[in-house]
Amino acid sequence: MVRLNKNGGPRNPEKIDRMCALFTDLSSKDMKRDLYIVAHVIRIGRMLLNDSKKGPPHLHYRRPYGCAVLSIMDVLQSISELKEEKDFVLKVYT
Repeated sequence: MVRLNKNGGPRNPEKIDRMCALFTDLSSKDMKRDLYIVAHVIRIGRMLLNDSKKGPPHLHYRRPYGCAVLSIMDVLQSISELKEEKDFVLKVYT
């Protein structure tokens, strides 16, 4: 889970090096399948359409905002070709 601020940046910039995942239990058989990284984006905040100051200030709701998908095969192919680290961008669909 990664928490972002209202501008889309990391909530704690000093912990940006911890925003990663390591999958150690994938076998070679798994790597031949169609695998995807799926990101569910959840908005935490007021239920109002705009952020006006009406209503109780202490109530925050979790609600779906969007979803993004990235194919693991695309990642593996580009890493094997370049032999270096690369950033991948996931488009969030709302």
